[in-house]
Amino acid sequence: MRLPLLLSASLLAFGCKPAPQVARYEVKSDAAPAPAAAPAAPVAAQPAPSPAVAAPMVAPASMKAEAASFDAPKWAKLPAGWSVGPENGMRKATWIVAGPDGSKAEIAVTVFPGNVGGLTANVNRWRGQIGLSSASGDEIAASAQPAKVGGIDSQRFVMASTDGKKGLDAVMTPHKGATWFFKMSGDAAAVAAHGAALVAFLAESQLP
Repeated sequence: MRLPLLLSASLLAFGCKPAPQVARYEVKSDAAPAPAAAPAAPVAAQPAPSPAVAAPMVAPASMKAEAASFDAPKWAKLPAGWSVGPENGMRKATWIVAGPDGSKAEIAVTVFPGNVGGLTANVNRWRGQIGLSSASGDEIAASAQPAKVGGIDSQRFVMASTDGKKGLDAVMTPHKGATWFFKMSGDAAAVAAHGAALVAFLAESQLP
């Protein structure tokens, strides 16, 4: 009986080996990591408008409609050298003035409800139209000259471009919840020659 027992023990020793364990290893790659996606090219910022180049005033449709509802003033007799200019739906009047040595200027009359942005914004827009940089509110207030439009107190602003070629003479009049603008602009010689005539003409005219 001893021999069979030994054989059985041997078979058990060699036939019943435990299952081999599977070892797991973390393998790190030596390859360089994939480059990150390049950031999108930034959108170039639009340059801010130069203070010397004023954008034209853009009135909403409602403001245009209300402006059109204002009656035209009763104008005084046109001064010598003034002629009626082409019609413009946004204006109450347009005149062309002839100055010395063939110089010319245009007078535009507009009216809008409210203060249309205020004194500083309006004067700086005019300054930009002849290539001048923006001025502070205090500087603008100090440059205002008194004027009358049909007896109504108004403010007058006279300016010229830095090269002396362009001029602007404008009067701003608040009246009945609206603001009237009388702007003469063009060749500096023509603007200067008709400045006194503009002031006298407006003083003798009557707003509605």
